[in-house]
Amino acid sequence: MTQERAPLETPNSIEDLSPHILGGTSAPEGYAPHMAGLLVGDVITMIVCGGAIVLPNLILTAAHCIDGFEVPGGLMKTFHAVVGTNNWRSGGYAVEFKSYHIHPDWDPVNIKNDIGFLTLKKKLEMTERVQLVAPNFDWIGGGEASYVTGWGVATNSGIIPFNLQLLEVSTLSSKSCMKAVRVATATIWAEAPHVDPDIEICSLHSVGKGLCTGDSGSPLISRRTGSQIGIASWAFKCARGVPDMHVRISAYKHYIQETMKKYK
Repeated sequence: MTQERAPLETPNSIEDLSPHILGGTSAPEGYAPHMAGLLVGDVITMIVCGGAIVLPNLILTAAHCIDGFEVPGGLMKTFHAVVGTNNWRSGGYAVEFKSYHIHPDWDPVNIKNDIGFLTLKKKLEMTERVQLVAPNFDWIGGGEASYVTGWGVATNSGIIPFNLQLLEVSTLSSKSCMKAVRVATATIWAEAPHVDPDIEICSLHSVGKGLCTGDSGSPLISRRTGSQIGIASWAFKCARGVPDMHVRISAYKHYIQETMKKYK
């Protein structure tokens, strides 16, 4: 992936569709039962994004995880999800999408308002392995212990574990994030999108541990509350010790609540 203005993955190349968390560990079996893997394909299936189950018939994800699979009249028929499993290749069960919502102000050029929903044809049955996660509408500052989970390539050498990967991170204050991104923009990615702390929240672990191509849509979860505070959106390539960007859940309280109200 070249250093260009792009989300964590774009559905224009097979390489960019491979989600991975660098430096994470395999999550314990049954971990993060709110996770949904977004897949494309029939005979040959690829994982393209993550998402969070917020209602039995609704998955919250990044807008750019959806718009690449739009076709006249809806979504590609081979675009679907898997839930209830740590391994996206086996276990759990596949679910079909009925419709979708993309934020009306989604800006793919600057990667802003990168939020949307996928609605399901059938409501999910809640079990130990399939659970809802609640959106957190409180303002989150720096130092919030959090975690993100996702599937796919876990090393720069391209090894692809099919098991869910887990990475512990901490949020950064708006000031710290903007300062770090200014430095990274000058040294790593000159055309990186600007950071808007009102609608984005940054996370960081360390050099060698972070998000990379394809982790988009995966939820950022607060360790303190167990609720969702962000949606993985874009990052500098890759795990360079630079903050990763997430949609700030609290900034979209009205949009999220109004959309969820339609499906309760």
